[in-house]
Amino acid sequence: MAMGVGLAMLLGGEQRALAAGPALSQQSIDRLQGLERQLSSGHYQQVVESARSRAASAGSSQADQWARALYLQLAASAAQRMDQPGRAADLLYQARAIETAPLSQRLQWLEQEAKLRLRAGQMDQASALFDRWQGQASLGSDDLWLGARIHARLEQWDDALHWVRLARQNDASPDSEQLALAASIYQQSGQFSEASRAVEEQLNQDDSDPARWQQAAALYQRIGQPDRAAALWEAGWQRGILKGEEALLTRARLHMAGGTPARAAEMLSAALDQGSIEDTEANRRLLASAWAQSRDHHKALQAWQVVAERSDDAHDWYMLGDLAYGWGVWSQAEKGFAKARARGADNPGQLLLMEGVAAYEQGRLDQAQQVFQQAEEFGDSADQAGQWLALIESDRRSQQSSLSSRISMR
Repeated sequence: MAMGVGLAMLLGGEQRALAAGPALSQQSIDRLQGLERQLSSGHYQQVVESARSRAASAGSSQADQWARALYLQLAASAAQRMDQPGRAADLLYQARAIETAPLSQRLQWLEQEAKLRLRAGQMDQASALFDRWQGQASLGSDDLWLGARIHARLEQWDDALHWVRLARQNDASPDSEQLALAASIYQQSGQFSEASRAVEEQLNQDDSDPARWQQAAALYQRIGQPDRAAALWEAGWQRGILKGEEALLTRARLHMAGGTPARAAEMLSAALDQGSIEDTEANRRLLASAWAQSRDHHKALQAWQVVAERSDDAHDWYMLGDLAYGWGVWSQAEKGFAKARARGADNPGQLLLMEGVAAYEQGRLDQAQQVFQQAEEFGDSADQAGQWLALIESDRRSQQSSLSSRISMR
C-alpha cells in the first residue's frame, strides 16, 4: 500500500509542496525528508516516535498543520511496515482529520485507513469507512467487490447487496470467486432470481463443480421454477458432472416437481432394472409415486402393489387402495383398504366405509353389508354407514320386486 504520496511531492522541492498544500518552511521539508530516509533505511520505530513527536509539537498555522499531517502519514507508514495495521490506521485517522490537508489527500488517507482497519480485523470500522469512501469517490471494481465482501462477513446483507450491485454495474466480467460472493449475498438478501443467475454465470465459466449445479437447482426450486431446476439438473447429468445414485434420485424428484413425472418414472424403472440404484422400499415408493403422478393407472397400481406387498405397511396398502378407489379399480381398492385396516391404519371407520363402497360397486351386497355394519360401530362413520345399509336394503327390495314380477309373468 503506497503511503508516501505527500512526501514524494516534497522530495521534488517546495514548488511541488505548494501544489499539494500550504507552502512549507525549508526546516519542515528537511525534517520530513530526513524521516523518510530513516524509513527507507528500516528504522521504523524511530520514525514512529520522531514523527509523532514532531506532529504533537506542530504550530497552529496552516503550513504547520499541513506538516503535522505529513508527519502522521510518515508515522503510519512506519507502523504499517512493522505489521501494526491498527496503529497505522489510527495515525491516518488523525492525519485526515486535519482540514488544512488537501481534500484529495485526505480521501486517499480515508481509503488507506479503511484497508488497514480491514487488515487489523476491525470489521465494523472498516465497513463504515468503506461506505464513507464510496460516498465520496468513484471506486474501482476491485474495491467495490471488497466492500461487498466486508459487509457480507459482517452479515450486513442489505449493505452487501448495495455494494455487490455497484460492483456488478462496474464490472462486466466478474471472476468465479466474485460471482460466488454475489450469489451468496443475493441468496442471503432474498434475491433468489439474481442468485440463480449468478450461479449460472459461474457454470458458464466453469461447470466442473457439482456443488454449483446443486446450488443453482435449489435456487430455482426456491423461486418457484421447478421446471428450470429439472432442466438444469438434466443438463448436468447429461454432461456427466452429476452422477451416482443420489444424483439420479434427485434428477427423478426434480422431474416430478417440474411437471414431467413420466420421465422420472421411466428413468427410475430403468435404473432399478439395471441395478443403477438400490432396490429399496424407498426407491420403489418413489417409482410408484412417479407413475401415480403421471396418471398411468396400470403402472401406478402395479407399482404400489409391489411396494405394499414388500413392506406390508398400513400406509402403503392405504395408498394402493386410495389410488384404486379414485380410479374405480374396485377390487384393488377393497383389498388395499382391508389390508391397511388389518395393519392398524388410522381412521378405521372411514376405511370400512370405502372398503364397503368398493364391495358394493362390484355388486357384492352381502360383503358390503357386513363391512358397513362394522363401520356403524365408529362414531365418525356411523351415519354414512347407516345410509349405505339403507341403500343396500332398498336395492334388495327392488331386486326382490323385480324377481317377483318376472315369476308372476310366467
